[in-house]
Amino acid sequence: MRKIALYVFIVFGLISYATLGNAEDLAGRVKKAVAKSTLDQPGTKPFHLKAELAPSLSRDNGSGRTGIVEIWWKSPTEWRREVSCPIFHQVQVVSGGRIWQKNDGDYFPEWLQETAVELIDPLPKLQDALSQIDGADIKHLMGSTYIEWMIPSTNGQVQSWIGATVALADSTGLLFYDGAFGWGGLFAGYKNFHGRMVPYKVSVGSPEVTAKVVVLEELKEAAGLFDASASGGDAHLLQTVLMNEMDARQHLEPTGPIAWPAVKGGPPEGVATADIVVDREGRVRDVGPVVSANNDLNDFTLQQLLSMRFKPFVRDGVPVQVLTRITLSFKTSRASQ
Repeated sequence: MRKIALYVFIVFGLISYATLGNAEDLAGRVKKAVAKSTLDQPGTKPFHLKAELAPSLSRDNGSGRTGIVEIWWKSPTEWRREVSCPIFHQVQVVSGGRIWQKNDGDYFPEWLQETAVELIDPLPKLQDALSQIDGADIKHLMGSTYIEWMIPSTNGQVQSWIGATVALADSTGLLFYDGAFGWGGLFAGYKNFHGRMVPYKVSVGSPEVTAKVVVLEELKEAAGLFDASASGGDAHLLQTVLMNEMDARQHLEPTGPIAWPAVKGGPPEGVATADIVVDREGRVRDVGPVVSANNDLNDFTLQQLLSMRFKPFVRDGVPVQVLTRITLSFKTSRASQ
């Protein structure tokens, strides 16, 4: 899914398109699109949703990215969610100010978390996106309006950028695609649910997974469904924290200099960047698409990121997962022909 964002920036940036409207008009269009499609907001009819998850492409069938997301929702402060995949299962109940969790598995995959959110809240960082519109690059292509901006990251020596996008379908005013640090999805198959336009297909991550909604119905009351005081819950909540690179690097275990391989093409010197997810023990468990000045080094960069080790990140005395962005400088030689 993030590869779509990169494609938008690389390909669309080569061609000049007409800019539509001003920032105020665009902000209004984005807010209207989000209001139409967000399920977990005041005024939504209480619902039960179930989605089945599988790789978008058959070539990724071995990725293990299959699962289920099921949500029972009464209000923004009273809901239950169950998510599962081959390596993890979680039940979470929110009732008033209380949260109850039961987790089976030591790592909550980021692609599963983001999918569970995007199904009911397609633009979870709305205010962050709106704040970028004034300085964004606005393009119009094939019936959609693209709002694009860059998010910087630095290792303290060099800076790099990865693109972010919100795209609206002009014919419907609904979200077609969005993506930035920690959120994003590709939306299709919209259907009406009591005044909300809900995408029945949501694609997330890389390798990309597609969630297909198989049940969306009015909530039927069930005794104990939203009981956040039930016994058997975990003593501590499992959380994923978004963190900037410089703060995350303070936990990075020392490593020696990287011996970059020689390259046949592309620049021998530059910067490579990717999002990573670190588990509660400090291991890198997921790496997003590598954005590099030399794509020939992407596979090597991926392995370097996976080999990193961090001291566990702790919040309020409890270890947490961390989503951050890592920037690596590379300098190598030209391979002999």
